[in-house]
Amino acid sequence: RDEEEDGFNNSNGFNSRRISCDSATASNSNQSFNNNNIDKNDNNRNNNDKNNSNGINSGSNHSESKPTITRKHANIKQALRSGITTVDQAKNYIEFKTALRKLCEDATRAPYPQVKSPFRNAEVVELEERHGYGFALRHALLHCINTPYVCVIQHDRTFMRPAPVAEVVDAMRNDPTEKIKYVGMSMKSNLMYYDIFGGKYGKKAIDELRSMILRPESLCIGGGVYGPNGSSSRHMTADSKKVRQNLESLVETYRGSMQHITYKEWLQSVGRSTTAGDSGGRCGNVHQNCHQLSLTPTLFWYDNTHIVQTSHYRDFVFDPKHKMVARGGFVEDKLSPAMIRNVERFGLREGHGRFGCYLLDDHSGMFFTGHLDGGGYLTADEKEKIQKSIKGKKEG
Repeated sequence: RDEEEDGFNNSNGFNSRRISCDSATASNSNQSFNNNNIDKNDNNRNNNDKNNSNGINSGSNHSESKPTITRKHANIKQALRSGITTVDQAKNYIEFKTALRKLCEDATRAPYPQVKSPFRNAEVVELEERHGYGFALRHALLHCINTPYVCVIQHDRTFMRPAPVAEVVDAMRNDPTEKIKYVGMSMKSNLMYYDIFGGKYGKKAIDELRSMILRPESLCIGGGVYGPNGSSSRHMTADSKKVRQNLESLVETYRGSMQHITYKEWLQSVGRSTTAGDSGGRCGNVHQNCHQLSLTPTLFWYDNTHIVQTSHYRDFVFDPKHKMVARGGFVEDKLSPAMIRNVERFGLREGHGRFGCYLLDDHSGMFFTGHLDGGGYLTADEKEKIQKSIKGKKEG
Protein backbone atom coordinates (compact mmCIF):
# COMPACT_ATOMS: atom_id res chain seq x y z
CA ARG A 1 0.00 0.00 0.00
CA ASP A 2 1.01 3.59 -0.53
CA GLU A 3 1.89 5.51 2.61
CA GLU A 4 0.32 8.85 3.44
CA GLU A 5 1.63 11.63 5.62
CA ASP A 6 -0.06 14.72 6.94
CA GLY A 7 1.38 17.32 9.27
CA PHE A 8 0.60 20.56 10.99
CA ASN A 9 2.36 23.35 12.81
CA ASN A 10 0.79 24.54 16.04
CA SER A 11 0.83 28.05 17.44
CA ASN A 12 4.16 27.41 19.20
CA GLY A 13 5.90 26.69 15.91
CA PHE A 14 6.27 23.03 16.91
CA ASN A 15 5.96 20.77 13.92
CA SER A 16 3.90 17.65 14.47
CA ARG A 17 3.94 15.05 11.71
CA ARG A 18 1.11 12.53 11.69
CA ILE A 19 2.03 9.48 9.66
CA SER A 20 -0.80 7.42 8.21
CA CYS A 21 0.65 4.01 7.64
CA ASP A 22 0.00 0.28 7.75
CA SER A 23 -1.74 -0.89 10.91
CA ALA A 24 1.03 -1.10 13.51
CA THR A 25 1.49 -2.28 17.04
CA ALA A 26 4.23 -0.53 18.98
CA SER A 27 3.88 -2.24 22.32
CA ASN A 28 6.82 -4.62 22.42
CA SER A 29 8.91 -4.25 25.53
CA ASN A 30 10.81 -7.52 25.19
CA GLN A 31 14.45 -6.51 25.16
CA SER A 32 17.39 -8.73 25.95
CA PHE A 33 21.15 -8.45 26.27
CA ASN A 34 21.30 -11.88 24.60
CA ASN A 35 22.24 -11.68 20.92
CA ASN A 36 20.47 -14.99 20.27
CA ASN A 37 17.17 -13.32 21.15
CA ILE A 38 18.01 -10.20 19.16
CA ASP A 39 18.62 -12.03 15.91
CA LYS A 40 15.04 -13.30 15.90
CA ASN A 41 13.72 -9.75 15.80
CA ASP A 42 16.04 -8.37 13.14
CA ASN A 43 14.17 -9.93 10.23
CA ASN A 44 10.64 -9.23 11.47
CA ARG A 45 8.29 -7.62 9.00
CA ASN A 46 10.98 -7.44 6.25
CA ASN A 47 9.36 -7.17 2.85
CA ASN A 48 10.84 -8.65 -0.30
CA ASP A 49 7.63 -8.60 -2.31
CA LYS A 50 7.45 -6.84 -5.63
CA ASN A 51 4.88 -4.05 -5.82
CA ASN A 52 3.18 -2.60 -8.86
CA SER A 53 3.60 1.06 -9.86
CA ASN A 54 0.82 2.15 -7.50
CA GLY A 55 2.28 0.28 -4.53
CA ILE A 56 -0.86 -1.89 -4.35
CA ASN A 57 -1.04 -5.59 -5.06
CA SER A 58 -4.69 -6.32 -5.78
CA GLY A 59 -4.26 -10.01 -5.07
CA SER A 60 -5.64 -11.09 -8.46
CA ASN A 61 -3.67 -13.62 -10.48
CA HIS A 62 -4.13 -14.17 -14.19
CA SER A 63 -1.67 -17.03 -14.54
CA GLU A 64 -2.79 -20.63 -14.82
CA SER A 65 -0.91 -21.78 -11.73
CA LYS A 66 -2.41 -21.07 -8.34
CA PRO A 67 -0.29 -18.76 -6.13
CA THR A 68 1.21 -20.28 -3.00
CA ILE A 69 -0.13 -18.67 0.18
CA THR A 70 2.69 -18.69 2.70
CA ARG A 71 2.16 -18.48 6.45
CA LYS A 72 3.54 -14.93 6.33
CA HIS A 73 0.64 -13.75 4.16
CA ALA A 74 -2.13 -16.02 5.48
CA ASN A 75 -3.01 -13.43 8.12
CA ILE A 76 -4.83 -10.32 6.85
CA LYS A 77 -2.77 -7.87 8.90
CA GLN A 78 0.51 -9.48 7.88
CA ALA A 79 -0.49 -9.36 4.22
CA LEU A 80 -1.32 -5.65 4.46
CA ARG A 81 2.00 -4.93 6.16
CA SER A 82 3.69 -6.55 3.16
CA GLY A 83 1.71 -4.38 0.74
CA ILE A 84 -0.65 -7.17 -0.38
CA THR A 85 -4.35 -6.35 -0.59
CA THR A 86 -7.54 -7.63 -2.10
CA VAL A 87 -9.39 -5.62 -4.74
CA ASP A 88 -11.95 -4.47 -2.14
CA GLN A 89 -9.22 -3.39 0.28
CA ALA A 90 -7.49 -1.41 -2.47
CA LYS A 91 -10.75 0.38 -3.33
CA ASN A 92 -11.40 1.12 0.35
CA TYR A 93 -7.91 2.58 0.70
CA ILE A 94 -8.45 4.89 -2.27
CA GLU A 95 -11.71 6.08 -0.68
CA PHE A 96 -9.88 6.59 2.61
CA LYS A 97 -7.27 8.83 0.95
CA THR A 98 -9.96 10.88 -0.76
CA ALA A 99 -11.82 11.34 2.52
CA LEU A 100 -8.60 12.26 4.33
CA ARG A 101 -7.74 14.95 1.78
CA LYS A 102 -11.23 16.42 2.09
CA LEU A 103 -10.96 16.39 5.88
CA CYS A 104 -7.71 18.38 5.71
CA GLU A 105 -9.05 20.83 3.12
CA ASP A 106 -12.29 21.47 5.05
CA ALA A 107 -10.40 21.98 8.31
CA THR A 108 -8.03 24.47 6.68
CA ARG A 109 -10.86 26.47 5.08
CA ALA A 110 -12.93 26.60 8.28
CA PRO A 111 -12.85 29.90 10.23
CA TYR A 112 -10.35 29.82 13.10
CA PRO A 113 -10.62 29.84 16.11
CA GLN A 114 -14.38 29.27 15.84
CA VAL A 115 -13.70 25.84 14.34
CA LYS A 116 -10.68 23.94 15.68
CA SER A 117 -9.32 20.76 14.14
CA PRO A 118 -6.01 18.88 14.38
CA PHE A 119 -6.15 18.62 10.60
CA ARG A 120 -5.98 22.39 10.10
CA ASN A 121 -3.06 23.32 7.78
CA ALA A 122 -2.41 19.60 7.29
CA GLU A 123 -1.11 18.20 4.02
CA VAL A 124 -1.51 14.71 2.62
CA VAL A 125 1.63 13.53 0.83
CA GLU A 126 1.13 10.43 -1.29
CA LEU A 127 4.29 8.59 -2.26
CA GLU A 128 4.73 7.07 -5.71
CA GLU A 129 5.42 3.58 -4.42
CA ARG A 130 5.09 1.61 -1.22
CA HIS A 131 7.73 2.55 1.36
CA GLY A 132 6.47 1.02 4.60
CA TYR A 133 6.24 2.95 7.85
CA GLY A 134 9.96 3.55 8.38
CA PHE A 135 10.80 4.87 4.92
CA ALA A 136 7.58 6.90 4.71
CA LEU A 137 8.64 8.60 7.94
CA ARG A 138 12.09 9.17 6.49
CA HIS A 139 10.55 10.90 3.47
CA ALA A 140 8.54 13.19 5.75
CA LEU A 141 11.60 14.10 7.83
CA LEU A 142 13.75 14.78 4.78
CA HIS A 143 11.23 16.68 2.67
CA CYS A 144 8.38 17.97 4.85
CA ILE A 145 9.95 19.08 8.15
CA ASN A 146 11.77 22.33 8.86
CA THR A 147 11.65 22.46 12.66
CA PRO A 148 14.32 21.18 15.10
CA TYR A 149 11.83 18.89 16.89
CA VAL A 150 9.09 16.66 15.56
CA CYS A 151 6.22 14.75 17.12
CA VAL A 152 5.57 11.45 15.34
CA ILE A 153 2.01 10.13 15.66
CA GLN A 154 0.91 6.95 13.95
CA HIS A 155 -2.54 7.05 12.39
CA ASP A 156 -3.98 4.53 14.87
CA ARG A 157 -2.61 6.21 18.00
CA THR A 158 -4.24 8.97 20.02
CA PHE A 159 -3.60 11.05 23.12
CA MET A 160 -5.83 9.77 25.91
CA ARG A 161 -5.41 12.92 28.01
CA PRO A 162 -3.56 16.27 27.94
CA ALA A 163 0.21 15.83 27.66
CA PRO A 164 3.05 18.35 28.28
CA VAL A 165 4.29 18.46 24.69
CA ALA A 166 5.62 22.04 24.86
CA GLU A 167 7.32 21.37 28.19
CA VAL A 168 9.02 18.26 26.80
CA VAL A 169 10.40 20.30 23.90
CA ASP A 170 11.66 22.90 26.40
CA ALA A 171 13.39 20.15 28.39
CA MET A 172 15.12 18.90 25.23
CA ARG A 173 16.06 22.40 24.13
CA ASN A 174 17.46 23.35 27.56
CA ASP A 175 19.40 20.11 28.06
CA PRO A 176 23.05 21.25 28.18
CA THR A 177 24.40 17.71 27.76
CA GLU A 178 22.00 16.88 24.91
CA LYS A 179 21.21 13.55 26.52
CA ILE A 180 17.51 13.80 25.66
CA LYS A 181 17.08 12.93 22.00
CA TYR A 182 13.80 11.01 22.13
CA VAL A 183 10.88 11.22 24.59
CA GLY A 184 8.16 8.59 24.24
CA MET A 185 4.64 9.19 25.48
CA SER A 186 3.70 6.35 27.82
CA MET A 187 1.19 3.70 26.85
CA LYS A 188 -0.33 0.95 28.95
CA SER A 189 2.32 -1.65 28.11
CA ASN A 190 5.32 0.51 29.11
CA LEU A 191 3.79 2.61 31.90
CA MET A 192 5.90 0.70 34.46
CA TYR A 193 9.00 0.30 32.31
CA TYR A 194 11.30 0.54 35.35
CA ASP A 195 9.78 -2.72 36.64
CA ILE A 196 10.02 -4.38 33.20
CA PHE A 197 13.71 -3.47 33.01
CA GLY A 198 14.43 -4.70 36.54
CA GLY A 199 12.73 -8.01 35.90
CA LYS A 200 14.87 -8.64 32.82
CA TYR A 201 18.30 -7.38 33.79
CA GLY A 202 18.61 -7.64 37.57
CA LYS A 203 19.68 -5.47 40.49
CA LYS A 204 23.02 -4.18 39.20
CA ALA A 205 21.50 -2.95 35.96
CA ILE A 206 18.44 -1.44 37.67
CA ASP A 207 20.65 0.46 40.14
CA GLU A 208 22.50 2.04 37.24
CA LEU A 209 19.25 2.78 35.41
CA ARG A 210 17.93 4.54 38.53
CA SER A 211 20.91 6.89 38.45
CA MET A 212 20.14 7.72 34.81
CA ILE A 213 16.54 8.89 35.40
CA LEU A 214 16.20 12.58 34.49
CA ARG A 215 13.96 15.16 36.14
CA PRO A 216 14.42 18.39 34.12
CA GLU A 217 13.26 21.64 35.65
CA SER A 218 11.18 22.28 32.51
CA LEU A 219 9.09 19.26 33.55
CA CYS A 220 8.37 20.63 37.01
CA ILE A 221 4.85 21.79 36.12
CA GLY A 222 2.37 23.69 38.25
CA GLY A 223 -1.36 24.27 38.13
CA GLY A 224 -2.35 20.86 39.46
CA VAL A 225 -2.37 19.39 35.95
CA TYR A 226 -0.14 16.36 36.44
CA GLY A 227 0.49 13.90 39.25
CA PRO A 228 -1.70 11.51 41.26
CA ASN A 229 -4.66 13.87 41.48
CA GLY A 230 -3.92 16.04 38.46
CA SER A 231 -6.60 17.33 36.13
CA SER A 232 -4.92 15.63 33.15
CA SER A 233 -5.66 12.12 34.42
CA ARG A 234 -9.25 13.09 35.18
CA HIS A 235 -9.74 13.49 31.42
CA MET A 236 -9.48 9.70 31.15
CA THR A 237 -13.17 8.88 30.90
CA ALA A 238 -14.69 5.42 30.71
CA ASP A 239 -17.94 4.61 28.92
CA SER A 240 -18.42 1.31 30.69
CA LYS A 241 -18.09 -0.02 34.21
CA LYS A 242 -15.57 -2.63 33.08
CA VAL A 243 -13.24 -0.06 31.50
CA ARG A 244 -13.52 2.18 34.55
CA GLN A 245 -12.61 -0.73 36.83
CA ASN A 246 -9.64 -1.60 34.62
CA LEU A 247 -8.31 1.96 34.85
CA GLU A 248 -8.75 2.03 38.63
CA SER A 249 -6.98 -1.32 38.91
CA LEU A 250 -4.11 -0.02 36.78
CA VAL A 251 -3.63 2.97 39.09
CA GLU A 252 -3.51 0.70 42.13
CA THR A 253 -0.96 -1.57 40.43
CA TYR A 254 1.14 1.44 39.49
CA ARG A 255 1.19 2.77 43.06
CA GLY A 256 2.73 -0.50 44.22
CA SER A 257 5.28 -0.62 41.41
CA MET A 258 8.98 0.17 41.71
CA GLN A 259 8.41 2.83 39.04
CA HIS A 260 6.35 4.80 41.57
CA ILE A 261 8.22 3.75 44.72
CA THR A 262 11.49 5.00 43.19
CA TYR A 263 9.87 8.36 42.55
CA LYS A 264 8.59 8.61 46.14
CA GLU A 265 12.06 7.79 47.44
CA TRP A 266 13.50 10.58 45.32
CA LEU A 267 10.94 13.03 46.69
CA GLN A 268 11.92 12.14 50.24
CA SER A 269 15.63 12.43 49.43
CA VAL A 270 15.20 16.03 48.26
CA GLY A 271 12.86 16.94 51.10
CA ARG A 272 9.69 17.24 49.09
CA SER A 273 6.20 16.21 50.07
CA THR A 274 4.81 12.92 48.79
CA THR A 275 1.27 14.31 48.92
CA ALA A 276 -0.68 15.51 45.90
CA GLY A 277 0.98 18.38 44.13
CA ASP A 278 4.48 17.92 45.58
CA SER A 279 4.40 21.65 46.26
CA GLY A 280 7.32 23.55 47.67
CA GLY A 281 9.97 21.93 45.52
CA ARG A 282 12.93 23.40 43.72
CA CYS A 283 10.80 24.97 40.99
CA GLY A 284 11.08 28.60 41.92
CA ASN A 285 8.96 29.64 38.98
CA VAL A 286 5.95 27.65 40.20
CA HIS A 287 4.04 29.03 43.15
CA GLN A 288 1.74 26.13 43.97
CA ASN A 289 0.95 22.56 43.03
CA CYS A 290 4.30 22.02 41.39
CA HIS A 291 4.75 18.44 40.24
CA GLN A 292 8.00 16.97 38.91
CA LEU A 293 7.67 14.64 35.93
CA SER A 294 10.35 12.05 35.18
CA LEU A 295 12.15 10.74 32.12
CA THR A 296 13.00 7.04 32.46
CA PRO A 297 15.71 5.66 30.12
CA THR A 298 14.46 2.94 27.79
CA LEU A 299 16.31 0.41 25.68
CA PHE A 300 13.47 0.17 23.19
CA TRP A 301 12.67 2.73 20.48
CA TYR A 302 8.86 2.71 20.57
CA ASP A 303 7.21 3.77 17.31
CA ASN A 304 4.30 4.87 19.51
CA THR A 305 3.80 8.65 19.80
CA HIS A 306 7.12 10.34 20.55
CA ILE A 307 8.93 13.66 20.37
CA VAL A 308 12.43 13.61 18.92
CA GLN A 309 15.21 15.83 17.64
CA THR A 310 14.73 16.06 13.89
CA SER A 311 18.49 15.90 13.36
CA HIS A 312 18.71 12.71 15.43
CA TYR A 313 16.34 11.00 13.03
CA ARG A 314 17.92 12.41 9.88
CA ASP A 315 21.62 12.13 10.75
CA PHE A 316 21.68 9.07 13.01
CA VAL A 317 18.61 6.83 12.80
CA PHE A 318 18.29 7.11 9.01
CA ASP A 319 22.02 7.30 8.27
CA PRO A 320 22.47 4.75 5.44
CA LYS A 321 25.75 3.45 6.85
CA HIS A 322 24.05 2.24 10.04
CA LYS A 323 21.29 0.33 8.19
CA MET A 324 19.03 0.52 11.25
CA VAL A 325 15.74 0.85 9.34
CA ALA A 326 14.61 -1.54 6.60
CA ARG A 327 12.36 -0.72 3.65
CA GLY A 328 8.84 -1.94 4.37
CA GLY A 329 9.56 -2.28 8.08
CA PHE A 330 9.11 -0.31 11.28
CA VAL A 331 11.77 1.84 12.90
CA GLU A 332 11.60 -0.06 16.21
CA ASP A 333 12.21 -3.44 14.52
CA LYS A 334 15.94 -3.04 13.84
CA LEU A 335 16.76 0.06 15.86
CA SER A 336 15.90 -1.45 19.24
CA PRO A 337 18.15 -4.53 18.80
CA ALA A 338 20.91 -2.16 17.63
CA MET A 339 20.50 -0.26 20.90
CA ILE A 340 20.82 -3.49 22.89
CA ARG A 341 24.02 -4.41 21.04
CA ASN A 342 25.49 -0.99 21.83
CA VAL A 343 24.72 -1.51 25.51
CA GLU A 344 26.34 -4.94 25.42
CA ARG A 345 29.46 -3.46 23.88
CA PHE A 346 29.83 -0.13 25.70
CA GLY A 347 27.83 -0.58 28.90
CA LEU A 348 24.41 0.75 29.88
CA ARG A 349 25.18 4.43 30.27
CA GLU A 350 27.39 4.90 27.22
CA GLY A 351 25.46 2.49 24.98
CA HIS A 352 22.16 4.17 25.80
CA GLY A 353 23.64 7.65 25.39
CA ARG A 354 24.03 7.35 21.61
CA PHE A 355 20.27 6.81 21.26
CA GLY A 356 19.05 9.05 24.11
CA CYS A 357 15.62 7.39 24.51
CA TYR A 358 13.40 8.21 27.49
CA LEU A 359 9.78 7.57 28.50
CA LEU A 360 7.68 10.32 30.10
CA ASP A 361 5.95 9.60 33.43
CA ASP A 362 3.82 12.03 35.45
CA HIS A 363 3.33 9.47 38.28
CA SER A 364 -0.45 9.55 38.06
CA GLY A 365 -0.67 5.86 37.17
CA MET A 366 -2.30 6.74 33.84
CA PHE A 367 -0.80 6.42 30.36
CA PHE A 368 -0.73 9.31 27.89
CA THR A 369 -1.50 7.47 24.63
CA GLY A 370 -3.72 4.65 23.46
CA HIS A 371 -4.38 2.47 20.44
CA LEU A 372 -7.38 3.19 18.23
CA ASP A 373 -8.73 -0.33 17.95
CA GLY A 374 -12.21 0.14 16.59
CA GLY A 375 -13.41 -3.19 17.97
CA GLY A 376 -12.91 -1.97 21.50
CA TYR A 377 -15.36 0.87 20.99
CA LEU A 378 -18.20 -1.17 19.52
CA THR A 379 -21.22 -2.50 21.36
CA ALA A 380 -22.18 -6.17 21.10
CA ASP A 381 -24.97 -5.30 18.64
CA GLU A 382 -22.61 -3.28 16.43
CA LYS A 383 -20.07 -6.11 16.38
CA GLU A 384 -22.79 -8.59 15.43
CA LYS A 385 -23.98 -6.38 12.54
CA ILE A 386 -20.42 -6.12 11.18
CA GLN A 387 -19.88 -9.87 11.45
CA LYS A 388 -23.13 -10.55 9.60
CA SER A 389 -22.16 -8.06 6.91
CA ILE A 390 -18.76 -9.73 6.40
CA LYS A 391 -20.37 -13.18 6.34
CA GLY A 392 -22.90 -11.99 3.76
CA LYS A 393 -20.17 -10.65 1.47
CA LYS A 394 -18.26 -13.93 1.67
CA GLU A 395 -21.35 -15.97 0.82
CA GLY A 396 -22.22 -13.58 -2.00
